[in-house]
Amino acid sequence: MGENFFPIIFYSFYIFEGNYIEFKRTIEDYLETANRDEFLSDNENHVSLHISGGREIGRRIHNYAAAWLSLIDHTRIVHGKLKDHTSADVRDFANAYEARLAEYLKDTFENVFVKDLRRYVQHKKVPVPTLYFKMHRIKNLSSESRPPLFKGGYSFEFNSKDIEDFNWSRQPREYIKSNKSVPIAKIIDKHFSIMKDFYLWIQFRDHQLYPYASSEVKEITFEEWKQKTLGDEV
Repeated sequence: MGENFFPIIFYSFYIFEGNYIEFKRTIEDYLETANRDEFLSDNENHVSLHISGGREIGRRIHNYAAAWLSLIDHTRIVHGKLKDHTSADVRDFANAYEARLAEYLKDTFENVFVKDLRRYVQHKKVPVPTLYFKMHRIKNLSSESRPPLFKGGYSFEFNSKDIEDFNWSRQPREYIKSNKSVPIAKIIDKHFSIMKDFYLWIQFRDHQLYPYASSEVKEITFEEWKQKTLGDEV
C-alpha cells in the first residue's frame, strides 16, 4: 500500500506542515515586535504593526487553509481506491480510516472551522486578524485568600463582527456569535495537532500493511510506534 500513501505523506503533508510552521513563525515574530519599547510607546508604530501584521498573518492563514484542502483532496483520492483493493487487509484499513476520521477529526470544532474558513476565503475574502491586548486571570498559588493575579499579552484574533456575515456551520457560527473575538492561532494550533496525529496513524498503518513489514511492526500498537518514532516530541 506504500506506493499509494507515500506521496501524500512525503509531499502533501510536508507542504501543509510547512505552511503551519510559517504561520506560527509569522505570528511569533509580530507578537515579539509588538512588545518592544518602540512599539509600546509609539502609537503610530503600533498602528502600522497592527495593519502590516494582520495582513501578513491573513496571508499565512489563507495558505494554511489552502494546503489543508489540497491534502484532504489528495487523501480522499487514495482512500477511494483502497475500498476496491484486492487485499482484504487493505479494504479493512479503508474502513478503519473512515471510523478514525469520524471519531477523532471530521466533526471537531477546529476542523469544521478551518473547513469553513477555506470557504470564507474562497467565496468572500481573506479575513485579516486584529491585534488585541488581553488580560488573563491566573491562579494565585501562594494563597487562595489573596487577590487573583492577572497576566496580559498581545494576540492576533479575528474580530467576530468582521466575519459573522457568512453561512458558517453550526459550531463556528455559535462560537462567533458568543465571543467578541476568535483566537485563530489557538484554533490552528489545535487543528494542526489533530491533523498531524491522524496522518501519523495513516503512516503507521501504511508501514504495517507493507508486504515485507517485520513482525515487530505488524504487532506494535500505534501509541507504541508513535513514541518510538517521535520520542520526546510526543
